[in-house]
Amino acid sequence: MTPFELPQGYEEIRNINLQKNIKLTILINGGALVIGAAMFCIGTFFVPFTFDIFADNPLLHLAQLFVMLIAIVLYMLGHELIHGIFIKKYSGKKAKYGFTGLYAFAGSDAYFNKSQYIVIALAPVVFFGIVFLLLNIFLPANLFWPIYFMQIMNLSGAAGDFYITALACRLPSDILTRDSGVSMKIYSRTK
Repeated sequence: MTPFELPQGYEEIRNINLQKNIKLTILINGGALVIGAAMFCIGTFFVPFTFDIFADNPLLHLAQLFVMLIAIVLYMLGHELIHGIFIKKYSGKKAKYGFTGLYAFAGSDAYFNKSQYIVIALAPVVFFGIVFLLLNIFLPANLFWPIYFMQIMNLSGAAGDFYITALACRLPSDILTRDSGVSMKIYSRTK
């Protein structure tokens, strides 16, 4: 049996498609906003937030904003690449990557068991969470907010990963998940 064949005796128990399930999409994006707002408030306890784009050198601030936009794009690509690394680790084949207009994704035709799928889902947020935390600890305070903003993006942007992890934790231990990147089908043994 390969990771690309559904074992006999399994049936679909859940089908999640964020492009078609508007309520779930709103719930996950709402959760992302709540996480982001909460983290922003927590960050102000460490370093007061100031946004002074029209200060003494507006071109410098515009350049900083441009650098932040590039950093966000690179982070998003890195996030999906880490999903892909673990997809390949568990399936033996490269992930399929894409962008829906709403979010970037890494997907596969393989079936992943519960623990594999949770690792695939959480690996990027854990990796970047540690990286951004260490950068915030060891770099000068004047770099706190640009780095912490990336941490906010990391945790709030993983709202979908948190959702699917919480769902997987509540499902039977024998589940297999097939995540194409735009939809997830979850299977379990028939009783």
